[in-house]
Amino acid sequence: MVRSKMTWFGGRRVPLCACLAALLFLLWNGSESPSNATTTDGTDAARDQAPRGDVKAPAKTAVPNEAAAVKAASPAGGVKLSGRVLFHGTPPARRVVNMGKDAKCVEIHGGKPVLDEELIVNSDGGVKNAFVRVQGGAPKLNYPMPEGAAMLNQKDCMFRPRVQGVRVGQRLLVSNGDPMTHNVRSFPILNSAFNFGQPPDTDPRERVFDKAEREIEIQCDFHLWMHAFIFVMDHPFFSVSQDDGMFSIDGLPPGKYTLESWHERLGKQRKTVTVGDKDLTDVNFAFPR
Repeated sequence: MVRSKMTWFGGRRVPLCACLAALLFLLWNGSESPSNATTTDGTDAARDQAPRGDVKAPAKTAVPNEAAAVKAASPAGGVKLSGRVLFHGTPPARRVVNMGKDAKCVEIHGGKPVLDEELIVNSDGGVKNAFVRVQGGAPKLNYPMPEGAAMLNQKDCMFRPRVQGVRVGQRLLVSNGDPMTHNVRSFPILNSAFNFGQPPDTDPRERVFDKAEREIEIQCDFHLWMHAFIFVMDHPFFSVSQDDGMFSIDGLPPGKYTLESWHERLGKQRKTVTVGDKDLTDVNFAFPR
């Protein structure tokens, strides 16, 4: 019978082989980081030890050839998309605006009746003041900003233009070309609201929208028939239909897009278009009666 050698460990006599095993166990565990250890850059050590196949490569912070991409996607390049916004059927008769509460507004128009502008359809069925925009699919790029400011004027007791698009960060100059005081009040959801009086012969008031947003209604609280609508866009691919219902959007790069036509009274329509290397014409929207 072989008797194992004994030694002192922790104030007790234990077999030498058990002592060696305990030392090896402590050395082995002491060489590993705890599962909840944190490295100097704030990442979890356990996560850093994950198999490489489970780790995703970090996203690139820069887009290669971004300047070329912006140029290709700007209105100076690409193709032109055009069409008409149409009304099928007999349009409703336009009502007469009652301006009797302000004699100066009546005087400006020489006492003649002024028709409401909620829905204007020409003899050929063309719808005026529809806002047509690329609603989905526009590349996320830093598009060139328009050189001039957008304008909103108050003329003949009406807002002009009634419908328009401005870019995020573009200056909007609000003017009063009438001989009476107007009020300009906005009803946004995402942008900061404004509400100010604007006497005649005063300098234009400047406003800037910092978020893209669908139609923002503008109203004069002094003359409640006065309305305008402003879309705030983060790209340049939009248009407003003219007297004959025609619209055009320039500079679309090749791709698949969702196109939307909005009208304050007729509502919205959407369609999908695929843009190649040739201009697209007759991209029409037809609103039923």
